[in-house]
Amino acid sequence: MPRYRVIDPDQNVIDEKEFADDTKAYDWFKTIEVPDDSLGYAMQVDMDGEWTRFEINDGGTNTSPSA
Repeated sequence: MPRYRVIDPDQNVIDEKEFADDTKAYDWFKTIEVPDDSLGYAMQVDMDGEWTRFEINDGGTNTSPSA
């Protein structure tokens, strides 16, 4: 199962979890509490031992899950 992590702008890991699919991982990312005016928090996915950027926030809070 793919492993995802959330990092802050300084590349510190905030949290890590495994998800069966990208949709569930994205919904989880939207629940991570960061200041509304903070940019640069990103979600990465472990692709064969390499962490790759999956999503990045642009500030603001979006608590609506994906359809």
